[in-house]
Amino acid sequence: MNEIISAIVASLITGIITYMLTKMWIRAARKFNLVGRDMNKFNKPEVAEAGGISVIIGISTGLFLFVFINALLNVNSHLVEIFGITSAVLLSGFIGFSDDILGWKKGIPQRYKPVLTSVIALPFITIVLVNPQYNSFTFMGVPLWLYAYLFVPVGIIGTSNAINMVAGYNGLEAGLSIIILATLAIQAYILGEIWISLVAMLAVASLLAFLVFNWYPAKVFPGDSLTYPVGAFIGAVVILGNMEIFGACLFPLFFMDFLLYLKAKKIDHAGDVQAFGVPDEHNNLGLPYSKIYDSCHFAIVLQKKIRGLATEKGVVMTLYMIQIAISLIVLFFFNFFNLWQLL
Repeated sequence: MNEIISAIVASLITGIITYMLTKMWIRAARKFNLVGRDMNKFNKPEVAEAGGISVIIGISTGLFLFVFINALLNVNSHLVEIFGITSAVLLSGFIGFSDDILGWKKGIPQRYKPVLTSVIALPFITIVLVNPQYNSFTFMGVPLWLYAYLFVPVGIIGTSNAINMVAGYNGLEAGLSIIILATLAIQAYILGEIWISLVAMLAVASLLAFLVFNWYPAKVFPGDSLTYPVGAFIGAVVILGNMEIFGACLFPLFFMDFLLYLKAKKIDHAGDVQAFGVPDEHNNLGLPYSKIYDSCHFAIVLQKKIRGLATEKGVVMTLYMIQIAISLIVLFFFNFFNLWQLL
């Protein structure tokens, strides 16, 4: 009960800090011309970039508060694990922010990003080696060293880079991250990993506060400053909660985007394709290519078939609904036998 109280307090403060910092960041980014064009609007308005910096600070502060309040209440604070998560958020946030301030298409080359984000896995490799109970694949005969040196880095690198794949629309990255983290929180609670559930909801509080400004029409873009640390956070929650297979099953939209991108580049030779639509004077969206090369393009086609037209908000809501459906199916599948016993 004390752990829940500390999580609620930390989450409220996290949300407030993120809200206030995002508001301040929007003014600062405009002042120093750290802005980007909103490509899904006909008049291409300028929007503050790199808003994820407020989420980095909000989540990190919230995690420290969670540990501090737990200590005051004499509750196991999972100090090592939470410091590991915090270091991953801060380091990946630094990489993402560096990429943002260098500019879109001018930042860190894509081929270097997996190498840089591999460093984020070091705290979790250490934690797993010291605490073998985090090896979720012991039942499959996977040795601890293989899990620590292969599975953990692949998981962290994968999630930290994945969130940036389904992106480019107002509210999309933050909203999908909220759905995924909330799903992981539910599963962690079912598995009895209460602290993991509470930590995940702390990140949800920060993202909800950010989404107030990132929702259509966006006043701030998340940038890699948000996608990298939130992805790393998701990877950390999955590893420390022993939910690797469950977590992987939440990412079909992201796997699909990766495969579509490879198809565009390697098979169709379409170049470096983008997720953006083509807006008309009423801000209705059309396809930028003759083929579908992104889940957002798929959502545009789906919207047009259902409503006769596609809008940015409609595309985002369509992808939200798809992700919610995926989450519900995965939750049901992994907890089928428990539900069957209750019935």
